[in-house]
Amino acid sequence: MSKKPTMLWVGRSNNDKTGDIPQGYVGADKEETERSCDGCPLRKNGCYHWLGARRAQASMQRAHAKDMASVHSLGVHRAKAAMRRPHRYSLKTALSTSRRMARYVRGAVGGDPWIFDRETVEGWANDVREAGFRGMLLYTHFAADKGAHLQGLAMASVHSLEEADDRIDEGWRVALTSDDLKIPGSKRSTLKGLAEWNGETFTTPNGHRLIVCPAQHKDVDCNSCGLCDAQNDHHGAVPGVVFLKH
Repeated sequence: MSKKPTMLWVGRSNNDKTGDIPQGYVGADKEETERSCDGCPLRKNGCYHWLGARRAQASMQRAHAKDMASVHSLGVHRAKAAMRRPHRYSLKTALSTSRRMARYVRGAVGGDPWIFDRETVEGWANDVREAGFRGMLLYTHFAADKGAHLQGLAMASVHSLEEADDRIDEGWRVALTSDDLKIPGSKRSTLKGLAEWNGETFTTPNGHRLIVCPAQHKDVDCNSCGLCDAQNDHHGAVPGVVFLKH
């Protein structure tokens, strides 16, 4: 039997974009994180996490490995008892140590959640809401194949307007990132032309309206937004969010 994958959770964050909210990182070690990302088009092509943010996760993984080694040195019976208690990187600990103003939880900041079964991810979502949070922010780059079981729990990360249409038509909410995306009315792409653009939406070829991430042009963060909560379809008005690559 293969080992169950691990999500390491922390209750606080200094990430300006998300805000100070609980966050989860896929993988008890680097190999597990890499396995979750294998096949992602951004893995070696501009992934924010692997370009720099990976260092924080590596530190957590080293600390978690030491914790687990200490537990297993206790002997069989004491180790089993210790494993039943929430450890410092458990979701329960993260939720209980978060700041009072935190409204959302960000899962899989590093790594892709497709390696977890649906029951596990549903359990997280339920725990998050039962703890008084509004929801969980989660994305998978593998919505079309090995991450299909997360529909309704995670946003489908896509890389073109056409791919956005495909996933939306399948019932997903999407998060679109693309090098080629042009801002309407501007010859320049991504954030450089945003100041010249008076709108806030892109329209896909099939007529779906995608909203540009508010944090990229307003003074808001994920904690005060919530558009990427896949379990909230905003009454069908917001099928997707666009991240202008920068």
